Amino acid sequence: MKFMIATVAAFAATAAALKITEPQENAQWDLSQTNTIKWDHVDSDPATFQLVLVNHITGGEDDVTIDDKVKTSDGEYKLTNFVAAPGATYSIKAFGTEKTNSGQLAESQTFNVTKSGVPTTTTSTGTVKPTSSGTPATSSGAAPSKTSNAATALGVTFGVAGPLAAVFALLL
Repeated sequence: MKFMIATVAAFAATAAALKITEPQENAQWDLSQTNTIKWDHVDSDPATFQLVLVNHITGGEDDVTIDDKVKTSDGEYKLTNFVAAPGATYSIKAFGTEKTNSGQLAESQTFNVTKSGVPTTTTSTGTVKPTSSGTPATSSGAAPSKTSNAATALGVTFGVAGPLAAVFALLL
């Protein structure tokens, strides 16, 4: 009987934990625009977590970190001008980064990426601007916005041909 009560209590605690509510199933995301990731949370969730865009491609997953230190209490995250190949197999995952609360915390429903953002650069005034060359420009001390630094989220910067090459690679 005690085991059954403990099991029910553990299930109830898990069910009430961090839950990604947006994007919803089959949502259409144009990553060149601003999209909002939303979640519900409880007090026992970690103070911060990592957000990852996951492409569930045939034969595996392709993960791209959106942000490593998202504040749980914010309840939402604005994703602006993010670079990813269009497709219908994406989800957002939340991962705990604390020693006592690590691993996958939540995953969104599967949604569609209809258009990729473009790589961005930061000017000496700190303004984030799209670049057509795909080469990030560095500046002295100016930090890009965490929601607009799409090019560096991939770890590599793509020009206009990058998203096209990714689409052709998916077709092969």
